[in-house]
Parts: sequence; C-alpha cells; structure tokens
Amino acid sequence: MTPTVTELLLARAADPSTGLLFEDRRWSWADHVQACAGHAAALTAMLRPGGHFGLLADNIPEFSFLLGGAALSGHVLVGLNPTRRGTALARDVALADCEMVFAEDRYLPLLSEAGVPVLPLSDLEPLREAVVPVAAKPEDLLMLIFTSGTSGDPKAVRCTHGKVAYPGAMLATRFGLSTQDTAYVSMPMFHSNAIMAGWSVGLASGAGIALRRRFSASGFLPDVRKFGATYANYVGKPLSYVLSTPERDDDADNPLKLVYGNEGAEADLAVFGTRFGCHVVDAFGSTEGGVNFGRDAGTPAGSLGRLLDGVAILAPETGKPCPPAEFDACGKPLNAAEAVGELVNTGGAGEFAAFVVAQGDLGPKQRPRFVRVVEALPRTATHKVLKRELAAEGVAEAWEVRYPGTRRRSQGRDR
Repeated sequence: MTPTVTELLLARAADPSTGLLFEDRRWSWADHVQACAGHAAALTAMLRPGGHFGLLADNIPEFSFLLGGAALSGHVLVGLNPTRRGTALARDVALADCEMVFAEDRYLPLLSEAGVPVLPLSDLEPLREAVVPVAAKPEDLLMLIFTSGTSGDPKAVRCTHGKVAYPGAMLATRFGLSTQDTAYVSMPMFHSNAIMAGWSVGLASGAGIALRRRFSASGFLPDVRKFGATYANYVGKPLSYVLSTPERDDDADNPLKLVYGNEGAEADLAVFGTRFGCHVVDAFGSTEGGVNFGRDAGTPAGSLGRLLDGVAILAPETGKPCPPAEFDACGKPLNAAEAVGELVNTGGAGEFAAFVVAQGDLGPKQRPRFVRVVEALPRTATHKVLKRELAAEGVAEAWEVRYPGTRRRSQGRDR
C-alpha cells in the first residue's frame, strides 16, 4: 500500500540516527520530527483546518520542518519561486489560495504585493503544545508545486501525500538506502525533483537529509565530503556544471555511491560516474509517477532506458505484452506494428484486488471479475443507467481482476 508522509514521519519519531544536516548543524530524526510537530502546532494556531500557506525560502531547515508540519497538521504547503517578482508572485499566491506566506527576510521585499499576511520566518515560533497528527490518506493534498512556466504562466501542480511518499519509498528500496546513508539535497525544494527524489527518499529510508541552501557546482564535492553524502539527486544541467569544475586526481575519493535525476546529458553520465567514483542513474517517467524508466552509463544512446518492475508495453487491442522489437542491419524496425504498444503500470489491478478482498460487506460472489474504465455511463432521458447497453458491450475492453486462489478466465484483457 502507498504510505503517507505522516506515516513516514511518525515512523522516525524515536529514531536517534541523524535526520537533518545543514551547514554546521545536525538534528536526529527524533529531533527533526519533534520540530515538525512544533511547526504543525504553530500552523494549526494560525490557519484554518486544511488551509494553504506559501513558503518563500531557500533549502533551509525551516523548509523541512514546515513540510513535515503540514503533513502532521493537515495543511498544504505552497512552494513559491523566488525568481518570480511583483504581480507575478502575487498571482501565484492568489492562484494557490494561500492564507498567508512565510518568507526568509531576504525575500520579504518580493512580497510587497502579496495581498495576504506575510510573516518573516525569523518570527515563526514553533509551539511546544502536544500535537495529535491529523489522519491522512495517500490521496490527501500535501503540497502545491508550481511548474517552471516556460510555456506560459506557471501552473500549481497538486502533490498528494502518496505522490510525495511513494517515489521516496520506491527509490529507497530500489537503491537499498538506509540510516547508514546521507541524501544530499541541493536542488530547490520548491520544485518536485528535490521533494520526490531527495527529501522523501531520505525520509523513507531513514537516511540523513543534507540540505544545501542553493546549488553550487564548486561546492558540490566539498559538501559531499563534509556531510558524508552517499546519495544525491539532480535535475537539468547540474551534472554538466559540476563536470566543468577543475578536475583533481582525488575527485573519486569521496563517499558518494549513487546520483539520481533526470534530463542529464547522455555524454555526462559515464564521465561523471568515472570521475567521482559513483553510479549515475538518469530517469524518465510520467508526471503522475506511474510509468518510469531508468538509464545509466550502459544505456544505448537515444534510449529512454529499461522499463522498471511493474511497467510493461501492452497491445491496446488485447492487453497482451508486445514482443520485443526486431531490427534489420540498418537499424530499421521489422515488426513495429506488433512491438509498439501502450506503457502500462501493471501493478495497480493487484492493489485493487486486495482492496476488494478487504471489504467486509462483499462476499466472494460479489467481487467484480472485470473492470472497464469509461468516460461516462450510457443513460436514459431520466438519467437511469442503461445496463443492457453495458451488458451488450461485454468485457472485451475490460481488465480481468485476478484474486489470490482464483483461476484465470479467458475473457477480457490480461491484467
């Protein structure tokens, strides 16, 4: 089952291992969670239940405390971009329904037109009152993250508990990270990469989260050594920027084991790994997180990488796996009609089956055998569902629900 950020935090509430590192300060996970609880109490005192608040800050400890506080209190953190100015920034605040904005002192002048109360982070006092964590579900909203706005005004993307917690847990398991590791986060935390491929990975694995206020190419390797970072995330061109720093004979003498991100230049992946003695994994995936690829130095040029576990290429007409592509001597595909299909996360119809089985008011004979997704149900003029039309359409386009201990049926798609 998909965890929530609240569950991941509470699992660390008594953990004495290092949870957060920033400059020369360190917090254990227990202290980190306690700080999140204090900020949760402060948010509860200032905002309506479930209210949204903006945060305009670099990667500082308060960002982590407020994100955890939002999870524990049921509020929604809106990550604001400090490159926005004046009316543009005020537009983002209004679009995200912020009741108030917290900001570092250096960014206060940018919020002169915010239109809502603005509180300096230096004036935000965490409360010592006991906090009863608000129950959260994976589909509950935790954060709004704005797109970069390269093709128009930035859009506020909904990031639920599940959307933040799931990739963290998945990557922590995939890469075998633990409390013995340290995740270095230098990408801006008002963007999704730092939250989903950095902060949540540390939270899910129990690794220490080492925050860098802002990314620095020249500061990358010194930080890795200072914090003992074994994992780092990136987006865009940071790999190239780090590679452009003067090379030294001892560059590979560092604790870094794995670097994970997306949009890295293909030529940089192998060079970075060799120079710094680590493994670089560059990923491609859907925004929703359901379909993902991984590529590294051994991936052929131009390839998105290999499908990860649980993802398959299925024929739309039958739901069956497509055969691998075959090529002639010139690289031309010979069986494109059969090899091209839809990318599908095949791990969902198992969670659905488990959900159905867990329902105490459904007997075995009442469990759905097939599921078909439609945009709308056929209805009469009085809005009654036309069951005969649904029955006539049959299960040819439906997915079979596979329950443990039941035999496979021959109708419908294979799921």
